[in-house]
Amino acid sequence: MTVAWYRASDAAHGKDRLLLSRKIRIGLLTALAVAALLLAILALTARTQPIANLPSLILAVGSPYVSLVALAGFVVAASCRRRILAVFAVLVLTATLAVQISWYYLGRPPDIAAYQDIRVLSSNLRHGNADPTFLVDLAEHNADVITVAELTPEEVQRLRQTGIDKTFPYSHLIPAPGAGGIGMWSRYPLTVLSEPRHRRVSIPAARLEVPGLRFEPLLASVHVYSPVAGEANTIADWRGGMAGAKVQLDSFAKTAGSAAVIIGGDYNSTPDMRQFRDLLTNGYRDAVQESGSGFAPTFPSNRRFPPVLTIDHVLTRNATASSVRTIEVPGSDHRALLATVRVPVDPTAS
Repeated sequence: MTVAWYRASDAAHGKDRLLLSRKIRIGLLTALAVAALLLAILALTARTQPIANLPSLILAVGSPYVSLVALAGFVVAASCRRRILAVFAVLVLTATLAVQISWYYLGRPPDIAAYQDIRVLSSNLRHGNADPTFLVDLAEHNADVITVAELTPEEVQRLRQTGIDKTFPYSHLIPAPGAGGIGMWSRYPLTVLSEPRHRRVSIPAARLEVPGLRFEPLLASVHVYSPVAGEANTIADWRGGMAGAKVQLDSFAKTAGSAAVIIGGDYNSTPDMRQFRDLLTNGYRDAVQESGSGFAPTFPSNRRFPPVLTIDHVLTRNATASSVRTIEVPGSDHRALLATVRVPVDPTAS
Protein backbone atom coordinates (compact mmCIF):
# COMPACT_ATOMS: atom_id res chain seq x y z
CA MET A 1 0.00 0.00 0.00
CA THR A 2 2.93 2.34 0.77
CA VAL A 3 4.48 1.65 -2.64
CA ALA A 4 1.17 2.32 -4.36
CA TRP A 5 0.81 5.56 -2.43
CA TYR A 6 4.28 6.72 -3.49
CA ARG A 7 3.53 5.85 -7.09
CA ALA A 8 0.28 7.81 -7.00
CA SER A 9 2.09 10.71 -5.34
CA ASP A 10 4.81 10.68 -8.01
CA ALA A 11 2.17 10.64 -10.74
CA ALA A 12 0.37 13.56 -9.15
CA HIS A 13 3.62 15.54 -8.85
CA GLY A 14 4.46 14.72 -12.47
CA LYS A 15 1.10 15.98 -13.60
CA ASP A 16 1.59 19.16 -11.56
CA ARG A 17 4.99 19.69 -13.12
CA LEU A 18 3.53 19.27 -16.60
CA LEU A 19 0.75 21.73 -15.81
CA LEU A 20 3.27 24.22 -14.41
CA SER A 21 5.52 23.79 -17.43
CA ARG A 22 2.56 24.32 -19.77
CA LYS A 23 1.48 27.44 -17.88
CA ILE A 24 5.01 28.85 -18.06
CA ARG A 25 5.24 28.08 -21.78
CA ILE A 26 1.86 29.69 -22.51
CA GLY A 27 2.78 32.68 -20.36
CA LEU A 28 6.04 33.19 -22.23
CA LEU A 29 4.34 32.82 -25.61
CA THR A 30 1.60 35.24 -24.57
CA ALA A 31 4.23 37.75 -23.48
CA LEU A 32 5.96 37.29 -26.83
CA ALA A 33 2.71 37.92 -28.72
CA VAL A 34 1.99 41.03 -26.65
CA ALA A 35 5.53 42.32 -27.26
CA ALA A 36 5.18 41.77 -31.01
CA LEU A 37 1.88 43.63 -31.13
CA LEU A 38 3.22 46.48 -29.01
CA LEU A 39 6.16 46.83 -31.41
CA ALA A 40 3.78 46.98 -34.37
CA ILE A 41 1.65 49.61 -32.61
CA LEU A 42 4.74 51.66 -31.76
CA ALA A 43 5.78 51.57 -35.43
CA LEU A 44 2.33 52.69 -36.55
CA THR A 45 2.45 55.50 -34.02
CA ALA A 46 6.00 56.53 -34.98
CA ARG A 47 5.02 57.06 -38.61
CA THR A 48 2.34 59.57 -37.58
CA GLN A 49 4.78 61.80 -35.70
CA PRO A 50 7.73 63.86 -36.96
CA ILE A 51 11.01 61.99 -36.57
CA ALA A 52 12.76 63.42 -33.51
CA ASN A 53 15.39 60.85 -32.53
CA LEU A 54 17.04 57.59 -33.58
CA PRO A 55 14.48 55.22 -31.99
CA SER A 56 11.58 56.93 -33.77
CA LEU A 57 13.59 56.84 -37.02
CA ILE A 58 14.18 53.09 -36.69
CA LEU A 59 10.53 52.41 -35.89
CA ALA A 60 9.31 54.49 -38.84
CA VAL A 61 11.64 53.02 -41.46
CA GLY A 62 10.79 49.53 -40.21
CA SER A 63 7.06 50.09 -40.73
CA PRO A 64 6.84 48.17 -44.04
CA TYR A 65 7.95 45.05 -42.20
CA VAL A 66 5.89 45.26 -39.00
CA SER A 67 3.08 43.37 -40.74
CA LEU A 68 5.31 40.31 -40.36
CA VAL A 69 5.71 41.10 -36.66
CA ALA A 70 1.95 41.50 -36.26
CA LEU A 71 1.39 38.23 -38.13
CA ALA A 72 3.81 36.47 -35.79
CA GLY A 73 1.90 37.91 -32.85
CA PHE A 74 -1.35 36.53 -34.27
CA VAL A 75 0.12 33.06 -34.86
CA VAL A 76 1.51 32.89 -31.34
CA ALA A 77 -1.71 34.19 -29.77
CA ALA A 78 -3.79 31.68 -31.76
CA SER A 79 -1.49 28.80 -30.81
CA CYS A 80 -1.98 29.71 -27.12
CA ARG A 81 -5.74 29.97 -27.65
CA ARG A 82 -5.70 33.57 -26.45
CA ARG A 83 -8.79 34.49 -28.44
CA ILE A 84 -9.10 38.13 -27.43
CA LEU A 85 -5.39 38.68 -28.07
CA ALA A 86 -5.69 36.91 -31.44
CA VAL A 87 -8.59 39.16 -32.47
CA PHE A 88 -6.58 42.21 -31.44
CA ALA A 89 -3.63 40.88 -33.47
CA VAL A 90 -5.86 40.63 -36.55
CA LEU A 91 -6.85 44.28 -36.11
CA VAL A 92 -3.21 45.38 -35.79
CA LEU A 93 -2.21 43.26 -38.78
CA THR A 94 -5.01 44.75 -40.86
CA ALA A 95 -3.95 48.27 -39.94
CA THR A 96 -0.29 47.66 -40.84
CA LEU A 97 -1.21 46.10 -44.17
CA ALA A 98 -3.71 48.84 -45.02
CA VAL A 99 -1.09 51.56 -44.57
CA GLN A 100 1.42 49.91 -46.89
CA ILE A 101 -0.99 48.59 -49.51
CA SER A 102 -2.73 51.94 -49.88
CA TRP A 103 0.59 53.68 -50.53
CA TYR A 104 2.24 51.21 -52.90
CA TYR A 105 -0.56 49.43 -54.75
CA LEU A 106 -3.83 51.36 -54.89
CA GLY A 107 -2.72 54.40 -56.89
CA ARG A 108 -4.12 54.87 -60.40
CA PRO A 109 -2.97 57.71 -62.66
CA PRO A 110 -5.91 59.88 -63.75
CA ASP A 111 -6.84 60.17 -67.40
CA ILE A 112 -5.35 63.15 -69.23
CA ALA A 113 -6.80 64.10 -72.60
CA ALA A 114 -3.56 65.40 -74.12
CA TYR A 115 -0.14 64.91 -72.58
CA GLN A 116 3.58 64.58 -73.29
CA ASP A 117 5.55 61.78 -71.61
CA ILE A 118 8.79 62.83 -69.92
CA ARG A 119 10.92 59.86 -68.91
CA VAL A 120 12.99 60.46 -65.79
CA LEU A 121 16.12 58.60 -64.68
CA SER A 122 17.13 59.40 -61.11
CA SER A 123 20.28 57.91 -59.59
CA ASN A 124 22.54 58.30 -56.58
CA LEU A 125 26.08 57.72 -57.89
CA ARG A 126 27.68 56.69 -54.57
CA HIS A 127 30.49 59.23 -54.41
CA GLY A 128 30.87 59.08 -58.17
CA ASN A 129 31.49 55.32 -58.30
CA ALA A 130 28.51 54.32 -60.47
CA ASP A 131 29.41 52.65 -63.75
CA PRO A 132 29.30 55.44 -66.40
CA THR A 133 28.89 53.08 -69.37
CA PHE A 134 25.90 51.38 -67.75
CA LEU A 135 24.31 54.71 -66.84
CA VAL A 136 24.72 56.24 -70.29
CA ASP A 137 23.34 53.16 -72.02
CA LEU A 138 20.42 53.01 -69.58
CA ALA A 139 19.61 56.68 -70.09
CA GLU A 140 19.91 56.61 -73.89
CA HIS A 141 17.21 53.97 -74.16
CA ASN A 142 14.92 54.94 -71.28
CA ALA A 143 15.18 58.61 -70.32
CA ASP A 144 14.62 62.15 -71.48
CA VAL A 145 16.07 63.76 -68.35
CA ILE A 146 18.53 62.54 -65.71
CA THR A 147 18.87 63.68 -62.11
CA VAL A 148 21.91 62.55 -60.11
CA ALA A 149 23.20 62.89 -56.56
CA GLU A 150 26.75 62.38 -55.23
CA LEU A 151 28.20 63.64 -58.50
CA THR A 152 31.99 64.08 -58.35
CA PRO A 153 34.17 65.98 -60.88
CA GLU A 154 35.80 62.68 -61.84
CA GLU A 155 32.43 61.06 -62.55
CA VAL A 156 31.45 64.01 -64.75
CA GLN A 157 34.56 63.40 -66.84
CA ARG A 158 33.90 59.66 -67.08
CA LEU A 159 30.30 60.22 -68.13
CA ARG A 160 31.37 62.72 -70.78
CA GLN A 161 34.03 60.36 -72.09
CA THR A 162 31.32 57.70 -72.35
CA GLY A 163 29.24 60.04 -74.51
CA ILE A 164 26.47 61.34 -72.27
CA ASP A 165 26.57 64.78 -73.91
CA LYS A 166 25.72 63.33 -77.33
CA THR A 167 22.24 62.25 -76.25
CA PHE A 168 21.83 64.73 -73.41
CA PRO A 169 23.51 67.92 -74.64
CA TYR A 170 21.99 70.15 -71.97
CA SER A 171 23.05 70.00 -68.33
CA HIS A 172 23.19 71.79 -65.01
CA LEU A 173 26.02 70.28 -62.95
CA ILE A 174 27.35 71.11 -59.50
CA PRO A 175 30.00 68.43 -58.92
CA ALA A 176 31.79 68.13 -55.58
CA PRO A 177 33.96 65.57 -53.78
CA GLY A 178 32.28 62.77 -51.85
CA ALA A 179 28.52 63.03 -51.42
CA GLY A 180 28.18 66.77 -52.00
CA GLY A 181 27.78 66.92 -55.79
CA ILE A 182 24.51 67.03 -57.69
CA GLY A 183 23.22 67.73 -61.19
CA MET A 184 21.01 66.96 -64.16
CA TRP A 185 21.22 66.22 -67.89
CA SER A 186 18.47 66.70 -70.48
CA ARG A 187 17.57 66.05 -74.10
CA TYR A 188 15.67 69.34 -73.95
CA PRO A 189 17.15 72.84 -73.59
CA LEU A 190 17.53 73.97 -69.98
CA THR A 191 17.17 77.38 -68.39
CA VAL A 192 18.87 77.26 -65.01
CA LEU A 193 16.94 78.79 -62.11
CA SER A 194 18.63 80.70 -59.33
CA GLU A 195 17.37 79.30 -56.03
CA PRO A 196 18.41 79.96 -52.40
CA ARG A 197 20.56 77.32 -50.72
CA HIS A 198 19.41 75.42 -47.66
CA ARG A 199 21.52 73.63 -45.09
CA ARG A 200 21.86 69.83 -45.44
CA VAL A 201 19.95 69.67 -48.74
CA SER A 202 20.82 70.38 -52.39
CA ILE A 203 18.05 71.11 -54.93
CA PRO A 204 19.26 72.76 -58.15
CA ALA A 205 16.50 73.42 -60.68
CA ALA A 206 15.95 74.39 -64.30
CA ARG A 207 13.15 74.99 -66.79
CA LEU A 208 12.72 72.48 -69.62
CA GLU A 209 11.89 73.63 -73.14
CA VAL A 210 9.75 70.70 -74.26
CA PRO A 211 8.11 70.97 -77.71
CA GLY A 212 4.31 70.85 -77.65
CA LEU A 213 3.83 71.97 -74.05
CA ARG A 214 2.19 75.30 -73.28
CA PHE A 215 4.23 75.81 -70.09
CA GLU A 216 7.87 74.89 -69.50
CA PRO A 217 8.17 72.17 -66.83
CA LEU A 218 10.44 72.75 -63.85
CA LEU A 219 12.97 69.97 -63.25
CA ALA A 220 14.93 69.65 -60.00
CA SER A 221 17.48 67.19 -58.62
CA VAL A 222 17.42 66.66 -54.86
CA HIS A 223 19.74 65.19 -52.25
CA VAL A 224 18.76 65.42 -48.60
CA TYR A 225 21.78 64.38 -46.57
CA SER A 226 21.54 61.21 -44.49
CA PRO A 227 20.58 61.37 -40.80
CA VAL A 228 23.00 58.55 -39.90
CA ALA A 229 25.75 58.19 -42.54
CA GLY A 230 28.96 60.01 -41.64
CA GLU A 231 30.27 61.37 -38.37
CA ALA A 232 28.84 64.86 -38.80
CA ASN A 233 25.31 63.86 -39.78
CA THR A 234 22.65 63.82 -37.07
CA ILE A 235 18.88 63.56 -36.85
CA ALA A 236 18.78 67.31 -36.21
CA ASP A 237 20.76 67.98 -39.41
CA TRP A 238 18.42 65.73 -41.38
CA ARG A 239 15.39 67.48 -39.90
CA GLY A 240 16.89 70.79 -41.04
CA GLY A 241 17.45 69.38 -44.51
CA MET A 242 13.87 68.18 -44.80
CA ALA A 243 12.60 71.55 -43.58
CA GLY A 244 14.73 73.22 -46.25
CA ALA A 245 13.35 70.84 -48.87
CA LYS A 246 9.81 71.74 -47.83
CA VAL A 247 10.55 75.47 -48.19
CA GLN A 248 12.14 74.90 -51.59
CA LEU A 249 9.29 72.74 -52.91
CA ASP A 250 6.80 75.44 -51.93
CA SER A 251 8.99 77.95 -53.74
CA PHE A 252 9.05 75.75 -56.86
CA ALA A 253 5.25 75.53 -56.80
CA LYS A 254 5.02 79.31 -56.73
CA THR A 255 7.62 79.71 -59.47
CA ALA A 256 6.09 77.04 -61.72
CA GLY A 257 2.49 78.19 -61.42
CA SER A 258 0.48 76.07 -63.85
CA ALA A 259 3.60 74.35 -65.23
CA ALA A 260 4.60 70.84 -64.23
CA VAL A 261 7.22 70.24 -61.52
CA ILE A 262 9.36 67.07 -61.48
CA ILE A 263 11.80 66.49 -58.62
CA GLY A 264 13.87 63.31 -58.58
CA GLY A 265 16.55 62.18 -56.20
CA ASP A 266 17.71 60.81 -52.88
CA TYR A 267 15.46 62.13 -50.12
CA ASN A 268 17.01 59.82 -47.48
CA SER A 269 13.43 59.37 -46.28
CA THR A 270 10.87 56.61 -46.60
CA PRO A 271 7.13 57.18 -47.04
CA ASP A 272 6.68 56.12 -43.41
CA MET A 273 8.64 59.14 -42.19
CA ARG A 274 6.31 62.00 -41.38
CA GLN A 275 8.67 64.69 -42.70
CA PHE A 276 8.65 63.08 -46.14
CA ARG A 277 4.87 62.92 -46.31
CA ASP A 278 4.78 66.56 -45.23
CA LEU A 279 6.42 67.36 -48.59
CA LEU A 280 3.31 66.05 -50.33
CA THR A 281 1.26 69.20 -49.98
CA ASN A 282 0.64 72.11 -52.34
CA GLY A 283 -0.18 69.67 -55.15
CA TYR A 284 2.87 67.37 -54.89
CA ARG A 285 2.51 63.61 -55.23
CA ASP A 286 4.94 60.72 -54.95
CA ALA A 287 5.29 58.84 -58.24
CA VAL A 288 4.94 55.37 -56.70
CA GLN A 289 1.88 56.32 -54.66
CA GLU A 290 0.35 57.98 -57.70
CA SER A 291 0.97 55.13 -60.13
CA GLY A 292 0.49 52.16 -57.76
CA SER A 293 3.77 50.71 -59.04
CA GLY A 294 4.36 48.61 -55.92
CA PHE A 295 6.86 48.19 -53.11
CA ALA A 296 10.36 48.52 -54.59
CA PRO A 297 13.06 49.53 -52.08
CA THR A 298 16.17 51.28 -53.44
CA PHE A 299 18.76 51.07 -50.63
CA PRO A 300 21.17 49.42 -49.98
CA SER A 301 21.82 48.00 -53.43
CA ASN A 302 24.47 45.62 -54.77
CA ARG A 303 24.56 43.54 -51.60
CA ARG A 304 24.00 39.85 -50.97
CA PHE A 305 20.49 40.74 -49.81
CA PRO A 306 17.90 42.87 -51.64
CA PRO A 307 17.33 46.55 -50.80
CA VAL A 308 15.12 47.20 -47.77
CA LEU A 309 14.56 50.99 -47.68
CA THR A 310 12.58 53.15 -50.11
CA ILE A 311 14.53 56.42 -49.85
CA ASP A 312 14.75 57.51 -53.50
CA HIS A 313 11.69 59.18 -54.99
CA VAL A 314 10.29 61.17 -57.88
CA LEU A 315 7.77 63.83 -56.90
CA THR A 316 5.44 65.53 -59.36
CA ARG A 317 3.13 68.53 -59.39
CA ASN A 318 0.70 69.45 -62.21
CA ALA A 319 1.74 66.16 -63.80
CA THR A 320 1.02 62.45 -63.32
CA ALA A 321 3.42 59.54 -62.93
CA SER A 322 2.14 56.57 -64.91
CA SER A 323 4.90 54.09 -63.98
CA VAL A 324 7.99 53.70 -61.80
CA ARG A 325 10.56 50.93 -61.70
CA THR A 326 13.93 50.41 -60.05
CA ILE A 327 17.20 49.43 -61.74
CA GLU A 328 20.35 48.10 -60.08
CA VAL A 329 23.32 50.25 -61.09
CA PRO A 330 26.82 48.69 -60.85
CA GLY A 331 29.02 50.67 -58.48
CA SER A 332 26.14 52.41 -56.68
CA ASP A 333 24.58 51.54 -53.34
CA HIS A 334 21.21 52.87 -54.53
CA ARG A 335 18.95 51.44 -57.19
CA ALA A 336 18.07 54.01 -59.81
CA LEU A 337 14.50 55.05 -60.53
CA LEU A 338 12.96 55.11 -64.00
CA ALA A 339 9.69 57.04 -63.95
CA THR A 340 7.37 58.01 -66.79
CA VAL A 341 5.64 61.32 -66.08
CA ARG A 342 2.65 62.51 -68.09
CA VAL A 343 2.74 66.29 -68.47
CA PRO A 344 -0.49 67.86 -69.71
CA VAL A 345 -0.10 69.76 -72.98
CA ASP A 346 -2.23 72.54 -71.51
CA PRO A 347 -3.09 72.07 -67.81
CA THR A 348 -5.45 75.07 -67.90
CA ALA A 349 -7.69 73.50 -70.55
CA SER A 350 -10.94 72.05 -69.26
